[in-house]
Amino acid sequence: MNYANRLKYGQSLAKYKNWTHTTYLRGLYTFSQNYVDKLCNRLVGSPDISGVFASIEKDRSDEHNHLHLLIASNQSMNRYKLSSLINFNSMGIGNVDKVHKKKEVAQYVCKHIGKDFSYHNIYTN
Repeated sequence: MNYANRLKYGQSLAKYKNWTHTTYLRGLYTFSQNYVDKLCNRLVGSPDISGVFASIEKDRSDEHNHLHLLIASNQSMNRYKLSSLINFNSMGIGNVDKVHKKKEVAQYVCKHIGKDFSYHNIYTN
């Protein structure tokens, strides 16, 4: 997927859900696709969350990666609430920010889609 296609994907993603929050997760180990699916399915299992978009991004060092999240929720979110929902250490969860510019945030989390190390998925309940 080239840059133009990633931009289009981000634009479409921005319209898909009412994305309200964004954050990232960092762990001691690399995020596998199965682990990302498990975490995100826990999130959408909550009645407070109607959707999640997840995208793995490689760190500058090839040994680690991190996970970008877009969250659609009708509740306020913070790292401690997310931590309890997904059973993930709150120290590994970045600031949970409100989404003000959906298109720009969606394009940012899509910036590595289609590259050989990337993985992304949309989860809904």
